[in-house]
Amino acid sequence: MGVEDCIGAADLCKGNGRMNSVFVAAIFNCKHGLQELTQEEFEAAGIIDDDIEGSREERAFRLWINSMQIENCYVENNLFEEVRDGLVILRVCHRIDNDCVDMTKPKMVIKNMFDSNHNCDLAEAAMRQLGVRMVGIGA
Repeated sequence: MGVEDCIGAADLCKGNGRMNSVFVAAIFNCKHGLQELTQEEFEAAGIIDDDIEGSREERAFRLWINSMQIENCYVENNLFEEVRDGLVILRVCHRIDNDCVDMTKPKMVIKNMFDSNHNCDLAEAAMRQLGVRMVGIGA
């Protein structure tokens, strides 16, 4: 089958779960039964590694927010900088539940840090209304 010898027959018969998992993983790597993606399919799926900045969690949240396709809400590079004014979080909460955020209350044009703080207070209240547990979090 073209699978490298990673365990012997005696190891297989002993029933060692970890060794059997290694063997099954080696078989899957050689004979997975999946067709290779063409370059067009690869690009269409959006699996391009253009986005290598930040931690895995930051990248996961960024991709999650962008996948919602919320109008005027696209997180480019730095999640922490782009949610600082509270508008992105408010839009995400509004997308999840239309009733948790009154979108007439947020300040859409941020003139100073007080406008940003106002939006963050609204976002905190909306997340609490959605049932998000936040410890040590304040606007």
